[in-house]
Amino acid sequence: MDIKEFAGKIIELAPQIIRGFQQYENNYLTRGEITLPQFWALRCLKSDGKSTMHALAKHLNISPSATTGLIDRLITQGLVVRKAEPRDRRIVWIELTSKGEKILSSIREQKTKTLIKVFGKISPRDRAYYLNILEQVLKITTTLHK
Repeated sequence: MDIKEFAGKIIELAPQIIRGFQQYENNYLTRGEITLPQFWALRCLKSDGKSTMHALAKHLNISPSATTGLIDRLITQGLVVRKAEPRDRRIVWIELTSKGEKILSSIREQKTKTLIKVFGKISPRDRAYYLNILEQVLKITTTLHK
C-alpha cells in the first residue's frame, strides 16, 4: 500500500473509530456539553494547575480572543474560574474548579474502561506495537512545525 492510499484509509477509519469508542461513553464530552478544545483546555489546566489566558492560548494554538470565548463558556458551566494575581492585577489566572476536576476524572475513567474493553480483545504484543506506533507519530507531529 502506498502512502497516499494509506492516508486515505486513515482519513476514512479515524472518525469511525472515534464514534466506535464514543458509543461506550456517556459524559460531558460525548454528550456535547463541552467541545474538544474546551476539553483540551481543562486537561491543560489540570496538568499545569493554573494558567494565564496568554499561555493557554499558546498551548491550544488558538487566538487570545478565541481562548477568552472558550474560557467564558467554561466559567458559565462552573468548570473553571478566573482569579486575579494579588501582586499584579494585570495577571489573571484561570483555574479548574472542583466540578471541572470531577468531570475530567469521570471522562478519564470512562475512557479507561472503553480502552480496556476494546484493547483487551487485542494481544499484548499487538497492543505494544500499536503503542509504539502512536509514540512515533506523536514524536513526529510535535517536531514537524518546529
